[in-house]
Amino acid sequence: MHVTFTHLIGPNKGERLRFDEARISIGRAPDNALCLGDRARRVSSHHAEVIRRGDQYLLRDLGSTNGTMINGRRVVVSELDPDDLIELGAGGPLLRFGVELDSTEDQAETIVERRRDPSGSFAKKGDSPPHAHGLRNNSVLLVALVAAMLVGAVGGIVAASRLRAMDPERVNITEVAEENAGAVVFIRTEFELLDSNGQVTATEARTGSGFVAFDGGLIITNRHLVRDWEYNSSTPGLTGRITKIEITLPHQKSGDAMPAEIYKLGANSATDVAILTLNARGATPVHGFDSDIEHTSQGDEVVVIGYPLGLDLLHKTNDVTVDPSVSSGIVSRVGHDYIQLNLRAYRGNSGGPVLNRRGEVIGILTAKLGDAQDITLCTPIGAALALISSEIQSSNGRR
Repeated sequence: MHVTFTHLIGPNKGERLRFDEARISIGRAPDNALCLGDRARRVSSHHAEVIRRGDQYLLRDLGSTNGTMINGRRVVVSELDPDDLIELGAGGPLLRFGVELDSTEDQAETIVERRRDPSGSFAKKGDSPPHAHGLRNNSVLLVALVAAMLVGAVGGIVAASRLRAMDPERVNITEVAEENAGAVVFIRTEFELLDSNGQVTATEARTGSGFVAFDGGLIITNRHLVRDWEYNSSTPGLTGRITKIEITLPHQKSGDAMPAEIYKLGANSATDVAILTLNARGATPVHGFDSDIEHTSQGDEVVVIGYPLGLDLLHKTNDVTVDPSVSSGIVSRVGHDYIQLNLRAYRGNSGGPVLNRRGEVIGILTAKLGDAQDITLCTPIGAALALISSEIQSSNGRR
């Protein structure tokens, strides 16, 4: 017998691998029999193994970081049936397990004529060889195997429908992050507060997130990040003046921040959107947009990328470079002006992209509601795209 693994999602989708070994190791490291490579971020270096014991196959987790699932159920050691779905790490690679019989095994039952007399013993005519009884048992096992394959196929279809949406373009969180994290930038603004006489009363700074929209260096973020005084109830009667906007690209050091300027703002403070411009070659834009609010529904999974707690968190973790964090949640409600999300957002997350499971930006993370830590509002991306519609048209014309 041989075993097969068929990739159901990801860059190797449709690829089918065949093994004869009694032990098949699975993981990211190159010394595994089934090597998934460095792109499989949810997979540990030596994640799991499949062991053959007679006619049985067992799947054993090797203490992986993100766990091993069979048909959506997390396991440590479990027997495998044909058509079982193996998920390596929640949201990681999804493989279909299969078993193939050798051609000699397939034909064995047709070679031997097994006749019995009424007493149950083999007839004298064309006496069957001594192992014929064993072959009869094998036929029973084969029937059972076929039945198990049918049951496994049905179970696999049901499990697949629960594990993955029917949308064929839907990808896991790791792939969403890989496609878009390089576009999410760290923003720091400095501004002065002025009284009614135009005198400077204070100098303050804010930090947040933003994301590169197009190759030209346009960056989408929140208006409140660059005009804080319009939203801050503690500064009544004061106006403000921006003195500095700095942007740090992912993988750069904080000292490598580059100056940016305001390109366009929403019509008023109710439209919490700002477009910045940055003169930086090589800034990677996000994967794409979905501005049709009708495509977003309650219960949809979303991914948020940004810089929670600003540089404070990066200093706490002793990071040298500025790199964004990834979190996930669901759409709680699609409101008139905002998309309500069920996830925790922190100072510094504002302005970051909210993405669907196709890797498309559907909104801009805007605000959390007071002490309701798990309620966060997202401004639909259409509000930002409307400000730069001419740039969208020229960008499409270049493609």
